[in-house]
Parts: sequence; structure tokens; C-alpha cells
Amino acid sequence: MNRIVLLGTGCPSPSHIRYGPSTLIFTEKHKILIDAGSGVTQRLSNFGLAPSEIDIILITHLHSDHIVDLYQLYISGWHTGRTKPFKIVGPKGIKKFFDKTVEAYSDELNLRVDWEKRPNHEGLDIEISEIEKEFVYESMGIKITSIEVQHQPVEPAYGYQVFVDDKKITYSGDTRYSINLEEASKDADYLIHEVFVSLNFDDKRMTQDTLVNVKEYHSTPEDVGTLAQAANVKKLILNHFVPPVFDEEILKAEISQYYDGEIIVGNDLDEFIL
Repeated sequence: MNRIVLLGTGCPSPSHIRYGPSTLIFTEKHKILIDAGSGVTQRLSNFGLAPSEIDIILITHLHSDHIVDLYQLYISGWHTGRTKPFKIVGPKGIKKFFDKTVEAYSDELNLRVDWEKRPNHEGLDIEISEIEKEFVYESMGIKITSIEVQHQPVEPAYGYQVFVDDKKITYSGDTRYSINLEEASKDADYLIHEVFVSLNFDDKRMTQDTLVNVKEYHSTPEDVGTLAQAANVKKLILNHFVPPVFDEEILKAEISQYYDGEIIVGNDLDEFIL
């Protein structure tokens, strides 16, 4: 059965409840990851999927919390029998990042390859596509297009539209209010959107300037609700919470001032049928 699975809904702050950001689009013929946050490989195991079964990984941007487990997916996929290239799509710079990561592990990997003599050497092949203007992927009942969003000074940064049969899913990535995202979310069955939760932070961890700057390149509850309402989204799934611990009812109440549709506070391993 086609579904969306929230593998990780957290942020850079460690949490045993919310692992790093990653979402799985699961169909009979496709297993597609969006982002590779900390713990995604373990969450795939929780769901019952081996890393070798992932067809392609879509990266939204090059902040560490979205890419930190890429190598883990690469090597674990090989360990679990991947016989096809490891495929990544992402913004400019993703190839340099991953090539350097693989280079850092090269001595260990070469020793392991030489000694273990695993039969699936082709599972170590890598295919990386950097988005120029737009990324479009279309195959057997699924279509994915990239959306440029507003996460400056991190740029480019992308969200993604995913069409599975007659269902439309829009994934925000990290962004402040984005007109591109609003337009791409028009009449979506699901909008999966990040949110910066309005809380008082420990001043030893965040100065007031830090708080303002972090908030400024994310979306507030008002931003999220306003965008979802303007786009006539059927269901709003909240994801990638900053910080990872908060009062869910207060957050939903804030957003419901601006959006009158269904609001779902996403949790790790939540599944949504398409």
C-alpha cells in the first residue's frame, strides 16, 4: 500500500523521541527518501526496510542535520546487499560533500572490500545529480519535481512535490514563508512542513541574536498556517520541529488561527496512506 512514512521529525538538537529529518515515500515500485538525518538507517530498520531497498535519496539542502547519515545509508545499503548504484539528488555542492565523505573513509572501506570480498561490488557505485534549475523524476506511477524555497543564507535550498497516482504531496524542506512553496502546495493532499516552535530557549544555548537568526530562516506557526490556508491544503503534517520538545496542543492551536484544515503533529514512524 502506498504511504508516506516520517522516519525522523527532529532537528539538530538530539532527541530519543525525534531523530533527524528524513521522510520515506513508499510504493510497491519505489522507495524514495527525502533527506538523511541522524538515525535514519535505524528508523528504516524500525519500519522493516533495508537500506539496500532505497532507490534514490533527495536532499533538500546542505545543513548537516539533513545529510549527516548519507554515508551510513551508503555503507549499510552495501552491507545489506545493494546491487545497484547509490543515487543522490540534491543542490549544488552535494557531490563535493559526498565525494569528500567517501574519501575520508576510503582506507577503511578499501580494507573492508579487499578482506570481506562481498559479491555485490556494484553496490558501491555512486550516482549524484546536482539540481541546476529544476529536477524532475518520473517513473511507473510516480513523479517528483523540485521546488526552490527560501532558506537564505543557505542556498540553493529545495522542497519537493511528489505525485503518486492521483495523490499530491508537497514537502517544504527548510524555509521561511515561500511563494514558490505556496504555489506548489496548491490543493495538495498532504503538505509536510517544518515549523519553528515559539518557546523560551536556554540563554546558555541561544542568545537572543541567535534565536532571532534561527527563527528568521525557518517558518513560524503563523507562516505555516497562512501558507496551508492560501494553498487550500487538505491535510497539514507538521515535521522537523525546532526544538524537538514542545506542547503539541498549543502548537496546533496557534496554527489553527490561520488554517482551518486538518493539522497533524508528525511523530517518528507515523504512516499516512496515499
